[in-house]
Amino acid sequence: MNLKKTSIALVTALVIGLTGMLPANANTQTLTVAGASASGGTTSATAVALPVPGDTVTASNALSISVSGVVAGTTVSATATNAFLLTTLTGATNASGSAAVTVNASTSGSVELFVFTKTTAVGSVVVTVGNTATTYFVKGTAGDVVKVGLSAPASGLAGSTQSVVVSAFDRYDNAKGSGTVSLIVNSNGVITTPTATTGAAGTVSYVVTLPSTGSLTVTAFAASSSATAVIAVTQPRNLQAELDKALADLATEKAAHEATKNLVTSLSAELAAVKLELATSKDLSAKEVRKLKWQYNNLVKKYNVGKPRAERLAFIK
Repeated sequence: MNLKKTSIALVTALVIGLTGMLPANANTQTLTVAGASASGGTTSATAVALPVPGDTVTASNALSISVSGVVAGTTVSATATNAFLLTTLTGATNASGSAAVTVNASTSGSVELFVFTKTTAVGSVVVTVGNTATTYFVKGTAGDVVKVGLSAPASGLAGSTQSVVVSAFDRYDNAKGSGTVSLIVNSNGVITTPTATTGAAGTVSYVVTLPSTGSLTVTAFAASSSATAVIAVTQPRNLQAELDKALADLATEKAAHEATKNLVTSLSAELAAVKLELATSKDLSAKEVRKLKWQYNNLVKKYNVGKPRAERLAFIK
């Protein structure tokens, strides 16, 4: 009899203990944005779309994760990647938020967390209640265009068409698709002002025609941001003029070569004459010999100009 009562007491205690533990793990999590139920979010491919915030974070650009059905005081924690966490939207700005928060369930057994992001890359939030962890995915949508970029070739042939690439970004440097950017095209003082709309990648290619001379300047602007590129105009090659110059240079070089050849011939003859005179004249005075040597060495000096070392003549000492 005592054994039976003891068994019943043990079973009752166990049931009560398990019953007390179940609510902490049997929580319900509801996702909303701007008061409307948010669909998806359980995979990166179905990430909840969130507009990136302006100066403030509000219900319109934050994901609300409402956790209910937990025992009061139960710890609820969350960590975020490529996103920010808040426990309240009161006074929240784009500089608020953290990568991790921990709160305890209220007396009603509920907790509300808020998630916002500044990037169009996929972010994730892991919410842990007791031993149960649930992951949600979010992805920002770019805000208004506040920055522009512009790339263009440094130069191009006169009259040719060239592409300039215009880029649009929001305040967080996210590429902005379907963004409108104004363009000022100044071709030698002739100005046109078109507009360009960026594609899904946040860029658009705009074609310009270069003038016959000078340069072309393109300026892109949006809000208080601007970017400028200058394309210098180059002229096509004049092959006939290049050929004429090459032929003229060749003729000049040939004439110079002939002149050098004639000088060498003349110097060679003079050298031979002086050398012969030195060799055959036995009655020369010392002064006359010095004069002939001087003449010879001067001729050798001229002759040796531009000659390889092996072809140079030796001086008479």
